[in-house]
Amino acid sequence: MQFKEILNIIGSYKKKPSQQRSNKTVEDLYQTAREILESNVGVDVDVELSSKLLSEKSGYSAGVIYRYFNKFEDIFIKLSTEIADKHFDEVQQIFINHQAHEPIDKLIEKLVDHAFDFLSKRTILIKNLPLLFNLVMRRLKDPGIVFKVNDRLLPYMMELQKNDMTHTFEKMNEMECICRLRAFDLFIRIPYATSNNTFDLLQHKKSCYKFGVLIFSRHSVYLD
Repeated sequence: MQFKEILNIIGSYKKKPSQQRSNKTVEDLYQTAREILESNVGVDVDVELSSKLLSEKSGYSAGVIYRYFNKFEDIFIKLSTEIADKHFDEVQQIFINHQAHEPIDKLIEKLVDHAFDFLSKRTILIKNLPLLFNLVMRRLKDPGIVFKVNDRLLPYMMELQKNDMTHTFEKMNEMECICRLRAFDLFIRIPYATSNNTFDLLQHKKSCYKFGVLIFSRHSVYLD
C-alpha cells in the first residue's frame, strides 16, 4: 500500500473537470500547491496552509477553488501524499542498493542522511505535517491504515537481515521489525511533528543515527 491509496478512501475531487479550461484550472491549482509544499523557508517563519494562500499564489479566487474541491486542504493532502510516496520510493531504493557485505551502520547512515535532506528542503510541508496528518486521520474509519503504509519497508529489511554477511544486523521476526521501523521513523520526525523549534537538528541527526544502530544492530560498538 502507498499513501496515495488513502486518497481513494477519503476522496479529493468535488467536481471532475470535463473541459480543457477546467482541466487547466485544476492543474494550475495543483502546480501552485506543489510549489508551496516544496518550498523552503526559515525555521522561525510560519506559513499556514489556507485557501487565501492558495488563492494569492495561484491567482484564482477562493470561489474557483471550491468549485472543484470540497475543501482547499484536499489539494495539499493529495500532493503531500505524492511527495511522501516519492520519499518512500527513494528510501526503498536505499534498502535495495545496500550490499550484503556492508554493515548495518552504513545503511542507517544513508537512511538518516536521506531523511534529513528531505526534511530540510521542505520546511513548509514539514511545518504543516501535523495539520495534514490530523486532517487525514479524521476522515479515516481505520486510522491505523496510515501506519501500515510505512510497513512496505518490512520485506526489504527482512531480506537484508537474511543476507547479511557482516553479522551486524539484529535478528528479528516480522513483528519486531515492524515495531522498530515505526519507532525509527517516529524518532526522526519528532522535532518536525511537534513543531518544536528548540531542537538542535544537528544533534538530533546524530541521535537518530545512534538510535537506528541501537535498535537494528546486534552490537553496540558503533555507538562509541
